[in-house]
Amino acid sequence: MDTPTSSPNPVPPQSPGGADRDGFFAFERGDYRAARNIWEARADGGSAWAQLGMGILYAEGLGLEADPARAREYWTKAAEQGLSDASFNLGVMAEKADPADTEMARHWYRRAAESGHVAAQNNLAVLLLNQGGDAAATEAVQWWKRSAERGDPDALNSLGVAHQQGSGCERDRTAAVEYYAQAASAGHRDAAFNLALALEQGDGVDADLTAAVRWYQQAAEAGDPDAAAKLGNLCRDGKGTKEDMEAAAHWYRAAAEAGHPQAQANLGVLLDRGLGVPRDQSAAARWYEASARQGLAPAQYNLGIVLADGHGVEVDYVAAWVWFARAADQGHKPAAEARDYIHQQLTPEQRAEAETRKTEPFGPPITR
Repeated sequence: MDTPTSSPNPVPPQSPGGADRDGFFAFERGDYRAARNIWEARADGGSAWAQLGMGILYAEGLGLEADPARAREYWTKAAEQGLSDASFNLGVMAEKADPADTEMARHWYRRAAESGHVAAQNNLAVLLLNQGGDAAATEAVQWWKRSAERGDPDALNSLGVAHQQGSGCERDRTAAVEYYAQAASAGHRDAAFNLALALEQGDGVDADLTAAVRWYQQAAEAGDPDAAAKLGNLCRDGKGTKEDMEAAAHWYRAAAEAGHPQAQANLGVLLDRGLGVPRDQSAAARWYEASARQGLAPAQYNLGIVLADGHGVEVDYVAAWVWFARAADQGHKPAAEARDYIHQQLTPEQRAEAETRKTEPFGPPITR
């Protein structure tokens, strides 16, 4: 549960009043010079909101030359006046400056968290969990609970993971599902996937494939490749929904284009057989290779077959042997049999070349 922490607030959740507010309005419309003109004198005069704004300009190099030291100086002045957004930004800055030493980041996140800053509470919880130890994990859960009480979806999902794993709290898969459901209902992509997986597997809740399909689709439409791959499987197998090869190909492609190795292999199979899509063995070979290069043994085996048979590519026994051998090394029995058969078809020179190529890093793609 290594949840990424948030970035500095570009605009505070609660806008200030008066001239400081006008500065943030200028900032939001991209007029950084006007924002600086409003904030600079006010910041020097002690306005915490203007100090926050000037820190943002210097941190991001907006309308002036980036200067992290000046940003830190302005944010520190604002934080000393109790502005939690400034403390939060200092926490982010410290964490990015030295990810291996989070003591200063935790200090600033804690100051903001104690003032009720939701993102700081979440970030502090992540750092505590990554710190290790039962006490730190328990404290992390308490911060997520405070954030979740305000309906924060990130915190709700993190509490779901904590209860599912028993990290910082008692393992309670039913509670985990409840947290996932709350976060997913608020549109949280990871929670939608986690909820769908629990519903598919019957983990902490009665299995419900129809509901799993619905939540996988929400996550997939939000760009989650794992959810898209899972949804492709369910559409292909007719589980929780009608069998629909066209839909399966659609979701496999969405995941495959995002680099998901199993989806790449599955899309290759559909293209190879013309299921849900026009048959295209050249495209199938490309997807098999994309997956094979990521180490998926069944894809390596399928790539070996198309290279040996010349399906969509030129026949290449040496390359076929290499991919069969790589799959066989992972325990793929049909690949081992195919490797041994192809080996008999190779000349001594080809065998030597194949052995050498197997030990070398991947070269240019075989398929085009």
